[in-house]
Amino acid sequence: MSEHQFLGQFTTKIEHIKAKTSEINKFTILYTHGLYSDPWGRKPDAVRDWCLKNGYGFFRYELAGHGSDAGNYENVDVNLWKAQILEVIDTMIEGDIVVVGSSLGGWLSLIAAEARPERVKAVLGLAAAPDFTVDLEDKYFTPEQNNQIQKQGRLEFTNDDFTYVFTKKLMQSGRQNQMLNRTIKIDCPVELIQGQKDASLDWRKALQISQAVQGNNVTIKLLKYSNHRLGTDEDLIAIQRSLDSIKEHLAK
Repeated sequence: MSEHQFLGQFTTKIEHIKAKTSEINKFTILYTHGLYSDPWGRKPDAVRDWCLKNGYGFFRYELAGHGSDAGNYENVDVNLWKAQILEVIDTMIEGDIVVVGSSLGGWLSLIAAEARPERVKAVLGLAAAPDFTVDLEDKYFTPEQNNQIQKQGRLEFTNDDFTYVFTKKLMQSGRQNQMLNRTIKIDCPVELIQGQKDASLDWRKALQISQAVQGNNVTIKLLKYSNHRLGTDEDLIAIQRSLDSIKEHLAK
């Protein structure tokens, strides 16, 4: 683990494990975590362990305003996170990449796959949540809550899983990066894992992503008793099996 200063002038912790031999280093997995989370828990560790076992490279990093940079959370937005993941792809990882993203990280992974099709060879979304800020404004916030964000610049919002702070800047940048209102120009394999007991994200979001993605190679795995965290032993096994599927597809 080390620290890296990004072009946006913020510094977060990263971990970059390179494959031991170039022969089997066919891709590096780039893991991006979710909102109010970090890349150091059981779920990213399971992805790292799969990489070590199979000989692939692995890269994980803290999003700006998270982890060691949590004090800056209310100063960041989707545009900054988009710039961050593209900077990682463009300047910090060599060769082909498989993007793995949890929740917000799934949104950013889809953005990266569309923006860098020559580099990103597959996507694994773990409760991927593109456009979640738009959904909040349009479907879940009351008129009073939307008015508070516009007037005060922030809102504390609680659901069954978490309490979040949403800023006006974050919500505006979410609109600017909306994906599900158009065709997502991704042709590489896309695997989506979604828990049906997810209190933060409607499980039908995976179906919406599948319908929006341009390519035909989309697989959805619905886990009946799993929640948004996807952190149980059974969830981690499902994640590693999806990585096996991606490995097999890219080896063809």
